[in-house]
Amino acid sequence: MANIASKYAIVGVGESERSKNSGTTPLHLALDAARAAIADAGIDAKEIDGFMSYSEGDSCTSHQVATYLGVRPKYVKDISGGGSSTEMLIADAISLIETGQVETVLIYRAMNGRSGIRMGGGGWSTDLLQNAFEGGSFIIPYGAGSPSQWFGLFAQRHMHLNGITKEHLGHVCISAYEYAQKNPKAFFNGKPLTMEEYLATPDLSDPFNKHDFCLESDEANAIIVTSAKKAETLKSKPAYILGISARQCVSHAHYWQNVDEVAADYVAQDLYKKTGVNPSEIQVASIYDCYSWVVLRQLEAYGLAPKGQIGEFVAAGNLKIDGALPTNLAGGMLSEGYTHGMNNVLEIVRQVRGEYEGTERQAKNHDLGICTGWAGPDIAGAMLLHK
Repeated sequence: MANIASKYAIVGVGESERSKNSGTTPLHLALDAARAAIADAGIDAKEIDGFMSYSEGDSCTSHQVATYLGVRPKYVKDISGGGSSTEMLIADAISLIETGQVETVLIYRAMNGRSGIRMGGGGWSTDLLQNAFEGGSFIIPYGAGSPSQWFGLFAQRHMHLNGITKEHLGHVCISAYEYAQKNPKAFFNGKPLTMEEYLATPDLSDPFNKHDFCLESDEANAIIVTSAKKAETLKSKPAYILGISARQCVSHAHYWQNVDEVAADYVAQDLYKKTGVNPSEIQVASIYDCYSWVVLRQLEAYGLAPKGQIGEFVAAGNLKIDGALPTNLAGGMLSEGYTHGMNNVLEIVRQVRGEYEGTERQAKNHDLGICTGWAGPDIAGAMLLHK
């Protein structure tokens, strides 16, 4: 991709009501989120000519959303995907705008992830996954039938090599829960977590207990991407895209081939090369947090904490609002809600824009932020935003 630094921006973000049982359809949720993002951007729905979404067979189509917003779009796309799909679709939106296909794109994720099709809810045989990805038949029949078990293999190895302890995982969770207490829309608002409680909670899949897992929620999130030129005409404060590495992968499709390698290692190199940014310049972060350890591994991959000292970094409180790198300030997927990472994108946009100025939710320094996506150890993406 050509140099896109500051040529494109996220100009609107929005979400639906978040619940455990929405009582409605993903289409209804998507429309609520889309209308909130449109209002945030201060545009008319008819100014949006591209619509895109990602799902895992649990949502509505972009054409449906456009139709019920009263728009005949020039471009629609719905992909099958989870984590890191937001960053990939933002890169796609930039490409479409750059080549003149569209002018403004709305991207959304809508799901009844608790009351409908659940990632962790069962109702299907894990044997079906044997053919879903490379090498599945070598691990699934032996009991590794869920992401917590797959990622746990990587986590155990990484923790062993780097002196990371259960307490270090706990610090990630506690930081997320603390942010949730400041966010009235977070599921775990009103439910703080102590280290004593965390350590006393039995593991579900070693090394993870229930606090190390992301939530399940019924909700939709939406973002609007357009050119910097158009952004200058809108009422909203834009979050400018300094650079993006959309979708990198590890060296082998059977990603258990090397449990010391994750795709984020390659994303970081690409992102910093494209932007000329040093990790030490990043002031605020949204780090994909499907599991607590995933945050630790990405802190290392993106050079946001010294390799071999990741545990000490989080134990020192550096993820908190007054730490070196305030991270996941709405509570993240561990304690706010779960849309395969798009809710973290909404929060980094709001932080970079300074939307919470004058409140305890705003990071003091927020000129430059990073947002990461993680489909698994095998696939990842990330972007840098600035105000």
